[in-house]
Formats: sequence, C-alpha cells, structure tokens
Amino acid sequence: MKFSAYALVVVLNFVAFGHDLRAQPAAAVSNSWSSGAPMPTVRHGAAIGTISGKIYVVSGATNTSVTAVTEIYNPAKNTWSSGASIPTPRFVPASAVVKGFLYVIGGDSGSGVLNVVEAYDPVHNTWSTKAPMPTARNSVKAVVQNNIIFVIGGYSAIGGRLSTVEAFNPATNTWIAKAPMKVGRSLPAVGLAGSIVVAGGLNNSNTATTDNEGYSATPNSWKTLAAMPTARQGSCAAGLAGKLCVASGSNAASGSAVSVQEVYNGTTKDWSTLAPVPKAVVNSAAAVANSRLYCFGGTNDGRLFQGTAYKDVQIYQP
Repeated sequence: MKFSAYALVVVLNFVAFGHDLRAQPAAAVSNSWSSGAPMPTVRHGAAIGTISGKIYVVSGATNTSVTAVTEIYNPAKNTWSSGASIPTPRFVPASAVVKGFLYVIGGDSGSGVLNVVEAYDPVHNTWSTKAPMPTARNSVKAVVQNNIIFVIGGYSAIGGRLSTVEAFNPATNTWIAKAPMKVGRSLPAVGLAGSIVVAGGLNNSNTATTDNEGYSATPNSWKTLAAMPTARQGSCAAGLAGKLCVASGSNAASGSAVSVQEVYNGTTKDWSTLAPVPKAVVNSAAAVANSRLYCFGGTNDGRLFQGTAYKDVQIYQP
C-alpha cells in the first residue's frame, strides 16, 4: 500500500501527539451491556458496596458452601484484588455503605437466619461487630437515606416473608423500627428513586410479585406505586440517577430467570423497558459506580446449593 505525502504527515502527527491508531476504545453506547473481568470466586447472594470508586463483593454462596471471601473490583482498571474475609459468612444478606464503611446485615449461615451485623473498614482492611438487627432474617435488602440504613423485608422460618422495616444508625450503633410495608416480601428490588422504592420480590404465596411501594419518612408510611410490569424476585436492582433499575431475576421461587430490564422513574411515577441482560441470572449482587449498574455473579436457580453459580460481571450503561 502506498501513502500520499499528505496521508503520511497525518499518520506521523497522530503518533507524535500520542494517538495509537490500533487501540482506541469504543465510546460507551447508551442503553447497552458489556462484560467486566469475572470474579475470582463463583457465587450468588453476596453482599456488596461501592467505596471510593471500588466495588467490594463479600461472602455469598458458591456451588457447595457459604464463602467468607472479600473480593474487590476496580472498574477503572477492570481488575480484582482481595480483602479480609468476613468473620460470619452468609448468603443473601442486606448490605449498605455509609461514610466509607460497608455494613453486612443478617442473611443465612447455611443452617439458619442471622441477625449479625458486621462492618468492613477498607482503609485498615478490618471487620468489626455492630449492634445486632432486632429481627433475624435472610433474603433481605437495604438502602441508605440520610446516612441511615433501612433494612427491608426478608424471610424467617417463623414469620415467613416479612413486611418488617428496621433502620440502623451507624453513628449511634442503634436500631429503630419503622412502618412495615403493605406487602411482606423477600428478595425485592430496592433503591432510591426520589424516595425509597421497593418493587417485586417473593410473597407469602411463594409467588413472584409485581407489587411496588414507596416510603415516606413523614409520616413514616408506605404507599402503593405503579406495579412493576414483570413479576420477579432476586433481581439485580439499584437506584441510578433518580430511577430504580431492575434487571433479570426469577419469575418463580426458583429457576426461570428472566433477562428483561425495567426502570421505575421517580419523577414520572411510571415504568419503561431497557436493554435486556445478556445472561439471565438470579441473586446477582448489584452495585452502582461511575453512573453504571454492575451485576456480579448470580445463579440459574436461586436456592442454596442448587443449580449453578456464576462469576460473570455484567455492566449496564444507561
């Protein structure tokens, strides 16, 4: 191939100013999914939180055990590193980040529900124990509002699927009961979309639901919102830019994973459909970083030690 003198000058200028013609990354495409480096440990139902741009994935269930591992994903470098193992391994706990600490709350040890609360300090790579949650439960979710952790729903052998809402104040290491939801549910989608929004989950009929509720601190009450179009539980869900993104999950008590992604708009109070998840999973761990939704791991079943656990990292660009 022959270059004209002009073309050669253009190429030399690109090289001189640090442009590599061979390795220019493609611009992020809106409403699309991509893959990150897979987790070192396969698992589902893990605790998760984003601190200083890094995503901490803790505990959860492999195909054969409830693991204690803490693995740290760096989205900027697409790499993994390890942190201190959690003292109390657990499956499907609640988790939340407040002022640079990751709190892991409740869950299931593999032999029973827990009320244990442990906090991870990434600066010192240490764990500490906090005041126990009043109601032991698994399959529970959490969301942070004004530095208070709201722990929502869940399951216990005594109470079944719970409407229980309890709030933890890390500053005082204390718990307080809040108004219960209208519908008891486990593994719902939870996030901030103008206010706390809870959608779907598994109800006491052992059926995935489309119920959607919003919480108001004044007067400490719940109201019914527009129903989620697709009934499911165990989704990858988080609040993102004033909306609740709900991706994948199962439309039954186990198995039957769906790839659909739907979003609730806290301003317009309605739902719309987004790009589907490439790999449909149940119980993936959801985190938000760099204005993207990250879904870590998951399974094709949802039950403990049933089906196959994955190590995939699926990333949604709004």
